[in-house]
Amino acid sequence: MWQAQYITTTDVPAANLFATIADVDSWNKWDVDLEFTRMDGAAQVGAGFILKPRGGPRIKIFIEEFQTPARFVDVAQLPLAKMRTVHEFIQSGRRTTIRVTIQTWGPLGFFWRKIVAEKQIRSAAAQTAAFVAYARERFQHGDV
Repeated sequence: MWQAQYITTTDVPAANLFATIADVDSWNKWDVDLEFTRMDGAAQVGAGFILKPRGGPRIKIFIEEFQTPARFVDVAQLPLAKMRTVHEFIQSGRRTTIRVTIQTWGPLGFFWRKIVAEKQIRSAAAQTAAFVAYARERFQHGDV
């Protein structure tokens, strides 16, 4: 299994970050690499959704862990491989540590690591900054 991680901190509360990541249908509002995400029903363990990256095929993803307000884990079902994305929000006083972990495994895990996972970890700083800005704005304006 291959794994990489990105860590940063913010002043946005963990509960607000978790609520934002749990709103799966809104991911394309902060992730410019996505055309859309579609989930039928509520975000919870075992729930599935479709993610459509710009210029890529639709991908079926399942929520593996859903621990409010600290941990959101999803697993993408790729051809002959899987990719897990872990978002952790660790509150300490007025600061929240955000830890994003990407893992790939399976017979074609190396292939998916090279064409998807490594790109995601390289763009994690910019993507996380956009995510935090969206969460901040969303809760300042009461759009929840």
